[in-house]
Amino acid sequence: MIAKIDYLLDRITMYRLVLYILIALIGVAAVLAYFKFLPFSPLALLASTAVLVIICWAMNTIMGYFFEVPTNIESATITALILALIIDPAQSQASFQFLGWAAILAMSSKYILAIYKKHIFNPAAIAVVITSFALGESASWWIGTTSMLPLVLIGGLLIARKLRQIDLVVIFSVTVLVCACVLDLVQGKSALSEFNQLLLLSPLVFFATVMLTEPLTAPPTRNLRRIYAVLTGVLFIPQIHIASIYLTPELALVLSNIFSYLVSPKQKVALKLNRKIKMGPDILDFVFKPSQKLAFTPGQYMEFTLEHPHADSRGNRRYFTLASSPTENNVHLGVRFYDKGSSFKNAMYRMDGKTKIVAAQIAGDFTLPSDPNEKLVFIAGGIGITPFRSMLKYLLDMRQRRDIILLYANRYANEIAYKDVLNSAYTQLGIKTFCTLTDTSAIPRDWTGFVGRLNEQMILQTIPDYTERTYYISGPPDMVRAYEQVLKNMNVRNDQIKKDFFPGLV
Repeated sequence: MIAKIDYLLDRITMYRLVLYILIALIGVAAVLAYFKFLPFSPLALLASTAVLVIICWAMNTIMGYFFEVPTNIESATITALILALIIDPAQSQASFQFLGWAAILAMSSKYILAIYKKHIFNPAAIAVVITSFALGESASWWIGTTSMLPLVLIGGLLIARKLRQIDLVVIFSVTVLVCACVLDLVQGKSALSEFNQLLLLSPLVFFATVMLTEPLTAPPTRNLRRIYAVLTGVLFIPQIHIASIYLTPELALVLSNIFSYLVSPKQKVALKLNRKIKMGPDILDFVFKPSQKLAFTPGQYMEFTLEHPHADSRGNRRYFTLASSPTENNVHLGVRFYDKGSSFKNAMYRMDGKTKIVAAQIAGDFTLPSDPNEKLVFIAGGIGITPFRSMLKYLLDMRQRRDIILLYANRYANEIAYKDVLNSAYTQLGIKTFCTLTDTSAIPRDWTGFVGRLNEQMILQTIPDYTERTYYISGPPDMVRAYEQVLKNMNVRNDQIKKDFFPGLV
């Protein structure tokens, strides 16, 4: 069952998944409101949602045009739906005005409250914080009701699993529950009552899974995200206050966003295509000149926005691992194309020197260990070679030797990418690459490598000390899971395996 869920999640973009879940929440809430399970009419909810979507879309378009940056209708719609789920549906002219200001402030914050073109705050959260102080109108967080909890929990967990941030959600939730219960015990109150209140009658689940996990305002690495979760959890506790100001969920998130910004990379760059290099059938290496030199760690990824007409349901944003090394002036992206690819991939394939593409949000933990003496194995499937190209090029440029063995699986011999870097890594650093071809019906006569999928015998033959090494696996999700299982069958521990589910496949 879990494998099937993962299979479906792998084939939908993160933004599209969030959008669908938020629409489902609005729909279910309208039904519950019709049957009087919620204290407003379904018409009021739907009217408020429509107003928020229209204003957010309009403001996002205007601000994008004014600041000359690509816009994304999905992002604007997601913010509008979040506002609809945390602000009471409007039932008067004054409340519609409040909705309008919340939408305007949310979209404006992405462009005005930004440094180096990177916005600092969760748009929905900062909007209701500002309206609270300026207009005396705040969010009710009506989504935090018992009747909405089942769908919120299911949808939220799907989002967290898609983003691979279950740990962030758990750490935050445990922090909130433990701290709140301890405070109640100290004050002589019932901890069980507080526990039930937070779980069943508060927006804790929605906040943790939908808002806290937002990639653009969360820290870039796992350890920093865990600190972020604890900090936000402490600030989320209802009993916490500063003088006469009691912290609300939106204020807790805004304050934590400041911490996230301080510890996150600040770059957002425009890329100009320099050239496209064909590395194999339907495999291209895009070489871009960035508007400023990027500072990142080999193996990390970025979010890329490519505006194009008639974007399909998968949108105009993708995550790609950087194939380049931070020692290079250009940015390399290794991309594989498919016959029935997305509109994004089709637009990318047609790119020329005039096309605008923007990269932002450097993130990822799939990086070299700090100990240069740690023995490693890189396992790549197809275009999943990109983070290893980044790491190997970095080691070459820094003239740093490490004990690394690379196992590289492709269907056909002509799909082996970045041969120049792999050859240089061997001749200059002694890093050996062992290739295997998985399509046994098309093996070249002069092929001297392995044949078939990676198995225990191949690992034993190439890595005698396999139990002493740390394994890095990168490639399509199904491949990563399969090769992880091969290693576990060989009694390789979980803490010896690092996985990179290569993004941008569709």
